[in-house]
Amino acid sequence: MLSDSAADYVNRSDMARDVRAWRSKPEGYDTARWDEMAQLGWVGLRAPERCGGMALGVEECVALLAETGRGIGPEPLSAVGVLAMRALAGGEGTHNDDLMAGLVEGGRVIAVAWQEAAGALHASECETRAAPTENGWLLTGVKDYVHGGSQANVLIVSARAAEGVGLFALQPGDEGVKLETRFFTDGTTCHRVHLQDVDVARGFCVAAPDKGESILDAALDETRIAASAEMFGLSQRALDMTLDYLRQRKQFGKAIGSFQALQHRAVDLYVTTQMMRAAIDRAARAFEAADARDKALIASACKARCSDGALLIAKEAIQMHGAIGYTDEHDIGLFVRRAIKLAAWLGNGAQHRKRYAALSPALEQV
Repeated sequence: MLSDSAADYVNRSDMARDVRAWRSKPEGYDTARWDEMAQLGWVGLRAPERCGGMALGVEECVALLAETGRGIGPEPLSAVGVLAMRALAGGEGTHNDDLMAGLVEGGRVIAVAWQEAAGALHASECETRAAPTENGWLLTGVKDYVHGGSQANVLIVSARAAEGVGLFALQPGDEGVKLETRFFTDGTTCHRVHLQDVDVARGFCVAAPDKGESILDAALDETRIAASAEMFGLSQRALDMTLDYLRQRKQFGKAIGSFQALQHRAVDLYVTTQMMRAAIDRAARAFEAADARDKALIASACKARCSDGALLIAKEAIQMHGAIGYTDEHDIGLFVRRAIKLAAWLGNGAQHRKRYAALSPALEQV
């Protein structure tokens, strides 16, 4: 039922028009559409019931995101509805429930500022400092590639203290905070966040430094599965568009889809989508019951498969569309750009194969 309602919403909306309307604009996306998604319960899908959320599992989450992925809308459902929500749900901060309730209602947008270097995968890769004060913490450092920050009124920032990496909530307008807007390949926004002696009250420590690293790593791994579901959805849609084009485009008096060479390539792409689906289904079923190491293995296997698959389908879609596929007027290019962005976000295929190899107990015995 959830995926059906999401599919109906996407089919009724002109998502490609919205992507073109909002790309490379500092606002990033339409807040009215974000409010609609919140009212439908999508933002609060993984939020606990005590905060007004639906408290559904990873399987339901990926079913939703596979459908919204087909629409390639610019709204940051994975970055906010999964990453920020799970970081808050995992912590024990005084204001965590209030922050989650605001997210669920749609009146609050929360972005997670954790990454500093390109290619970072783990919460431990953190140089931003949290110095304790009498009433809280002082944060100093620089975060980069922050998703969902264009409309955010709260930032969750990871910072290193003596005990480890903690998570802290602050506002973009706080003294000492400076946001620098940039854009990804698909025109969606990302931000670099500069922090200079930012005062954070003790009650806004989302996760204590002795627990923050494990909480953030688990949230990141769940978000990798969510992003994989989005890539699966957009890959399915890109393949459908390509098959339609092969049926319609004629050459030498025949539809080019009747040529055996293109038929074989199309079948290979269909098999790729089914391998992506299988990887996501396995990850979604196993993730919540797994320990930290297995969560990392599950997420990396899923993200590697889906990142590589989405890029393959995107490249083949452009090639099979021919010259029109290179034009900005044709929608297929929007799917290619989104695939490039999502394939790299939170680690590309090569990075996750390397991570999987490093963590795999079977490979330790070789």
